[in-house]
Amino acid sequence: MNHILLFENSILKAQISALCVILSVFRWEIFLVKFGSGFLVHGPAEPIVTRESGNVLLPCFVENPLPLEELEVVWKRTDSEAIVHLFQERESRPESQDPSYMDRAQFFMQEIPKGNFSLLLESVMPEDEGTYKCIVYTNLQHNETLVKMSIERLMVSGTDKPVYAHASEDVILQCSLDLHIPLAELEVEWTKTDENILVLLFSEGESKPESQNERYWDRAEFFTEEISKGNFSIKLRNVRTEDKGEYMCKVYTDTGSANLTVFFVSIVLALCLALYKKKKKGIRAEQGSASAPALTLPFMH
Repeated sequence: MNHILLFENSILKAQISALCVILSVFRWEIFLVKFGSGFLVHGPAEPIVTRESGNVLLPCFVENPLPLEELEVVWKRTDSEAIVHLFQERESRPESQDPSYMDRAQFFMQEIPKGNFSLLLESVMPEDEGTYKCIVYTNLQHNETLVKMSIERLMVSGTDKPVYAHASEDVILQCSLDLHIPLAELEVEWTKTDENILVLLFSEGESKPESQNERYWDRAEFFTEEISKGNFSIKLRNVRTEDKGEYMCKVYTDTGSANLTVFFVSIVLALCLALYKKKKKGIRAEQGSASAPALTLPFMH
């Protein structure tokens, strides 16, 4: 009987010991979650796209606040390991920054106790483009997230070939903008560069025909329904001899500019055609020869 009691006591002690181990592990897990280990560092779901000279937010955060007394946050470039910014011993450490980021990168200090370690980068420069990492340290663990940032550049495109047309015809001069920014921030200027004449202007979100040179009144216009798509091509109606030459579509934004040159050379060819026909007509009158062969000119819309 005593042997049975001793055996049962041994089993009970083993079960109690096992339960204590389980409770200890459970308490440790609660401690890890509550006091800073086992955390994940989150960043943006997609690459950040910004504009040169603007400001950009680089996100980095944890779901639960971490103890400030053991918290350290480092922002670095992945390509050079240059320190963009550092939070250490409850303070921002601007003296640790790479010189190229001084006075441009800063934490939101009031957000750090909440677990938000995002960084504001001001006056973005072309060399800022690249991948950054936000590394978060505590006494028990460290983790990190990557943030890729690219700079959206102003790109203007159109035809790279001369434009042809006959006198009195209509012609389209192409210009498209590959940049998604509010129209109110854009200014698009079409000029005849060889004479420095303003052909057409888009400014403050609308076409400004009153700014045109009088030579282009009621003849040059944008395709209004296409402007929202970044298409700033213009139609030039009733082409005249003096319209031949070089045209430029120049796009301005708050942060930069870009341009496209279009060569309109058709009128020269049209005059050559007229002289050719006139000369042939004179020859036929003198010699009574057969009709001259037709001369075909290219035409682009």
